[in-house]
Amino acid sequence: MLTDTLGLLGDGTTISITPGQGVLLLEGWLNALPGDVGAERILAEVGMLRDLLKSGSPDPEQARHLLLNMARHTASLASEPTVDDTTSVQIKKLADVLRTFSNNF
Repeated sequence: MLTDTLGLLGDGTTISITPGQGVLLLEGWLNALPGDVGAERILAEVGMLRDLLKSGSPDPEQARHLLLNMARHTASLASEPTVDDTTSVQIKKLADVLRTFSNNF
């Protein structure tokens, strides 16, 4: 999921993802995260963002807030003792991409 997400989002500046694709991506994360260390910090925001996108007319400020919270929680996961160095780098990149994307939402 991490590699696929980074491939889809790129650097976060020029993302051409539809709300429907976003919903599918978020549902993938909701299926992948349960049971992972620290995932409970992110699951609520992922679910709320998915529901917001499904609404058909998402509030940009609410989406931005959720993305920033997800970025903060994601960045904290990078330093978990169970995360290897390669995955840590990818997690930090995802946090950066989420921050950048939140500014372009």
